[in-house]
Amino acid sequence: MKKIQTLLLYTLVFSIMIQPQLTYAEVKMGIVNLSRLLNEVPMYKDAREKIQKKFDPRARNLKTLEKEWNTLNDKYLKNESVMSDKEKKGLITKIQGVEEKLRSGQEKLQIDLDKTQREEYSKIEKVVNEAISEYAEKNDFDIIFRAESTTLYAKKYINITQDIISKLQ
Repeated sequence: MKKIQTLLLYTLVFSIMIQPQLTYAEVKMGIVNLSRLLNEVPMYKDAREKIQKKFDPRARNLKTLEKEWNTLNDKYLKNESVMSDKEKKGLITKIQGVEEKLRSGQEKLQIDLDKTQREEYSKIEKVVNEAISEYAEKNDFDIIFRAESTTLYAKKYINITQDIISKLQ
């Protein structure tokens, strides 16, 4: 029993002695500021423009419906006291119809816009992640952090954002 305790004691002392040597291994780290990267990379700007071109006609159509609704509503409010019940009912029905088209169009536009943005940005995210991985492997980095997360301090030389931007241009 005493031999086992002695052996365990020697093992513990030995592991404590070599442990500091293991913790002094150099780790090469980098930081990427993704929001800056995305704002400066051409493919992100292209995706934004593509999405804007795709959805601008629908947005303009909704603006037209909104103006029509405002015009009809103003007309009703100004002339309510001099209108017959039949005219009031007809105008209210028309206002409600335009309002329904407007709300429905806004909901559909938002759903389609969100879906398109997710699709486009996931493609970009894949390309950016591949570029970061390639850069890290080529330059022998052990770990890359997002600058926007919990990084409290980083020396300037470990910020590789500009290098990744250059790689993606």
